[in-house]
Amino acid sequence: MAVLMMVGCTYDDLDSLGTPRDCDAFDVSYGGDILPLVTDHCQGCHAGGAPSAGIGFETHADVALFAEIMLDRMSRAEGDAELMPQSGKLDSCSIALFNAWIEAGKPNN
Repeated sequence: MAVLMMVGCTYDDLDSLGTPRDCDAFDVSYGGDILPLVTDHCQGCHAGGAPSAGIGFETHADVALFAEIMLDRMSRAEGDAELMPQSGKLDSCSIALFNAWIEAGKPNN
């Protein structure tokens, strides 16, 4: 019974969309939310003169073009060879922010 109670509580931190309750993914902006994620977790490999796989994420247009692929890759399970960033899975709030930005039409704000 104790195990069932613990399992039942694991979703208490998520809202109806699966976003962590302490994550403000309502009013996501490129400059304030997405660019810092890309700078911290993507541009190390995907920027400069020879970006990994020939894909650079240095401008809004670059990120917007590949946004759905990026979301797919960052949403993969830990241990998946295609998980990005290669340093490890992003936290659920970061993924929720990226998803919310895509759903908002990938604005350059």
